[in-house]
Amino acid sequence: MKKTISLIIIAFSCLHLFAQNQETTKPSVLIGARAGIDLFDMRYSSDDISIYRHHYGVREQIGIFAEYAYLWKGLSIRCDLLYSPRGAHLSWKDIDYKLRSYYFDIRIPISYTFLRDKKVQPYVMVAPNVNFVLGGNARYYSDYLFMTYNEKLSKANFQPVDFSIFFGAGAKAPLSIGNQTFYVGGEFGYNLGVINTFSKMELNNTAHAVNLPQYEVNGTRKNGGFELAATFAWAIPQVKKTPKIEKTIVEEPAPTPTPVEPVIEEPKNDNLIEYTPKECYSIEEIQAFITLKMSIDDKRICMFDMKFEFASSVLKKESEKQLDKFVEMYRKSPTMKLLINGHTDNVGSDEYNQKLSEDRAKSVYDYFLKHGIPADKMSVKGFGSKYPIDTNETEEGRAKNRRVEVDIVNLSE
Repeated sequence: MKKTISLIIIAFSCLHLFAQNQETTKPSVLIGARAGIDLFDMRYSSDDISIYRHHYGVREQIGIFAEYAYLWKGLSIRCDLLYSPRGAHLSWKDIDYKLRSYYFDIRIPISYTFLRDKKVQPYVMVAPNVNFVLGGNARYYSDYLFMTYNEKLSKANFQPVDFSIFFGAGAKAPLSIGNQTFYVGGEFGYNLGVINTFSKMELNNTAHAVNLPQYEVNGTRKNGGFELAATFAWAIPQVKKTPKIEKTIVEEPAPTPTPVEPVIEEPKNDNLIEYTPKECYSIEEIQAFITLKMSIDDKRICMFDMKFEFASSVLKKESEKQLDKFVEMYRKSPTMKLLINGHTDNVGSDEYNQKLSEDRAKSVYDYFLKHGIPADKMSVKGFGSKYPIDTNETEEGRAKNRRVEVDIVNLSE
């Protein structure tokens, strides 16, 4: 039991360090739960057991996990803490034998995720397991021998620690609720036991049964079985730490008084239109500049209301109204050259956001091309989450950062 507690402490300490080392706000640490069924059957290698019929047992399996997503590209590592019943069920003629063992598993799955920019993200995994027996019992029944007995598992008749390897595959899908990101999914695989579950006393032929002073065992008895489970996880956004800035006081010489120049008021010109330049304009503002014959060279248009399908580059129907406005504006000034830039918020990995920003900018490019803007007048670029214009700590800020910008360049050419 002390070893079990020590391993749990070590596992969670490692996960805590993973979380502490995150310097960005991307949700690369997941906390979740796993629930499903375990279809198990201990396999015997002894020829004596070959006459018995094997039956699969089905029991519930539950657990919790913490995952450090995308260590490198699609690689992730996870720590699972599971409760898993296992055992054997043998029958021959009137003999019926059942063994049930209950395990606490520490499983460390290493997985690789494919299609990380899609709605459904499949992955494969391999996981070493350390399995600790929590208890159990064996039941033997025979009508012919008029014998029935139940025996609790102990170190004398069962190995208290097992080691196994899990091979599996699964899929998960991101789900946005409010300003939080969740993942729902499912997993399927096979758990292969690699340690003989017979006890040392059984292997040494010194174990005692209920009706025998001692008995002999041959071959091996190893765990095995299929698993099917559903998963649900919450992505924890890690807040970037702001470095402390030490203030340095520098004494400067008093400035030399500057002679005051008389203020000469310029004559008022009613035809002069004054405006405050800014980094980003709406389509309506650029249309007004064109109408008033003002320069729009090197101006940038931000389309904040662009709507896409969740975690996708597919344009929603309500986005077309804004794009149609842009096409209409372009027809009034067809000499424009356009640089279409895609930006995202920081929810997701850097690679995922980079690809998503490029795909969304390309969707706008395709829409413009379809509606008459020549291809040689446009170029496309994606910046992922590198250049936010608002905070990523609120849903409102993230909504502003998910945008498509259009730079008007080389107007005079």
